[in-house]
Amino acid sequence: MPLIIPRDLIVEEVLQRENIFTMRDSSAIKQDIRPLSIAIVNLMPKKEETELQLLRMLSNTALQINIDLVRMESYDPNNSDTKRLKSFYKTYDDIKNNKYDAMIITGAPIETLAYEKIKYWDELKTIFEFAKKNVYSTMFICWSAQAALYHYYKIEHKLSDEKIFGVFEFDKLKENKIVKGFDDSFLVPTSRHTYVDVEDFEDFSDLEVLAARPDTGVSLVTTKDNRFVFNFGHWEYDKDTLHNEYIRDLSQGKKISPPINYYEDNDPKKDIKIRWRSAGNLFFSNWLNYCVYQETPFAIDSIEGKSVSKFGGSSLKDAGQFAKVKKIIFSKEDRDVIVVSAPGRRFKKDTKITDELISLSDKNLRIEEVREIIKSLEEELEVQNLTRDKQVEKIKNRFLSIAEDLGLEEFWNDELKFVFDEIKDSRDKDFIVSRGEYLNAKLLAKYLNYDFIDAKDLIIFDERGQVDIEKSKRAIQSHIGENKKAVVPGFYGSDKEGKIVTFTRGGSDYTGSLIAYALDSKVYENWTDVNGIMTSDPNRDPDAKTIDKLSYTELKEIIGEGAQVYQEDAISPVAKKNITIKILNTNNPENHGTIIKD
Repeated sequence: MPLIIPRDLIVEEVLQRENIFTMRDSSAIKQDIRPLSIAIVNLMPKKEETELQLLRMLSNTALQINIDLVRMESYDPNNSDTKRLKSFYKTYDDIKNNKYDAMIITGAPIETLAYEKIKYWDELKTIFEFAKKNVYSTMFICWSAQAALYHYYKIEHKLSDEKIFGVFEFDKLKENKIVKGFDDSFLVPTSRHTYVDVEDFEDFSDLEVLAARPDTGVSLVTTKDNRFVFNFGHWEYDKDTLHNEYIRDLSQGKKISPPINYYEDNDPKKDIKIRWRSAGNLFFSNWLNYCVYQETPFAIDSIEGKSVSKFGGSSLKDAGQFAKVKKIIFSKEDRDVIVVSAPGRRFKKDTKITDELISLSDKNLRIEEVREIIKSLEEELEVQNLTRDKQVEKIKNRFLSIAEDLGLEEFWNDELKFVFDEIKDSRDKDFIVSRGEYLNAKLLAKYLNYDFIDAKDLIIFDERGQVDIEKSKRAIQSHIGENKKAVVPGFYGSDKEGKIVTFTRGGSDYTGSLIAYALDSKVYENWTDVNGIMTSDPNRDPDAKTIDKLSYTELKEIIGEGAQVYQEDAISPVAKKNITIKILNTNNPENHGTIIKD
């Protein structure tokens, strides 16, 4: 991969000796590809040595890379040529209006200092925040990995009894595109006095630990989208880097053991054995190719016209998600009709509200049975009542938490909390289970200042328990019309007596589809927690890709093969009028998602 760097940054003889392929600006302009733009925030005292090590790793693939070197303006290192720094390095003020495909932030020999006591900590925090919004994928190396985890997630590092020093063997704990092609175990040069325990990541579902061991802590962690890569090792190190550190520490009178698994037979008098280069080169190549070059997102042109937008339970699982949904809805003027599901899981061990309500309904039925049993079973009845009441409170507190976080406590007290009295006394399973969508829609309507329209007034079931399409169409047109801003609960409707009738699970898809059909919408947006329909399960296959476009027939075939990506019955209404279906990600609204249309 050719690098575009300033002409006199490194002399030509060194570049040739190190096999670093560079290109001048004039030649790069003539190539018919866009160079990657990468910033290197160099915090190491030996700037030139670190530059050379990282440039060597970045130059091993076939793409152009445009390099910006970045320094701390709030700190002048003693070991660096100030004139050279000002000639070749930029400051945050120089780059703050830029966008980068990738960024590398190096380590620094300050790991035993408290973060707040570091002279450039405030400036580095500004760069961390810049990386969140302006860089597609950022790699943090060694100390900066610890600092970034502390800044973003408040994960603290710990001080090791002895320096973690040497070349350590790690097992690959998970499959991930950044370790694609790795052997089951691999070697990583490491040099630090601090570590982070693997247990500290258990509460962060967004983080994946790819390599760790008890004596070193974690070595490689990524976010699930690989936007952040926390690399605690030094694959970029030269053959003699650890040796030079060892000699330096000895000369300073420090108590230091030789780096383990580094010298032949672990004897400092013998030769050094390089055994980390292949893994290191593959790691940097994978990062550039799979996490940066192939994944940089782009936005498709927005589709004009009235739309129906459905947000799944994962999109509305808590108040933070409500805020994201509000931002998405208000980002386009034509998102007029909103269909919602009940709150989904907030974390791995959490439960979906609909599952809770189904369980609650089952509890109520069991309570009714227990009441008819003889006195000897009254003790069990008391236990079931207690369990039921706790579950009612659990569900009530979930919604109350959302209401309080959104500043809707008065609305909750005036209009919503009384729903739980009905739930508690009801034996109607469809009514109980439907209240998750009902309450979520009520809260979102109030939060958006939209009208709430109950699905029981829109979706009409006949005597056979099937949706009466024409009656439902007339009801939708009558209650919503052309220009009304409305939130509608998905998943249920009513029969001719007005009794609640629910769809099978996933029925919110059908609700949105019917409304889009009745209103002659041009597009039906279906928002969820993945970037559209994938080629395989992204939780099991790190190489899963988004399918850009499908026909209705192809979508039915995918569903027929067992993929739970969309409710099959919901295809027919939109297909009749060739309404475009868009499968989009609430947590990544800029992603183009999957478009379904004949």
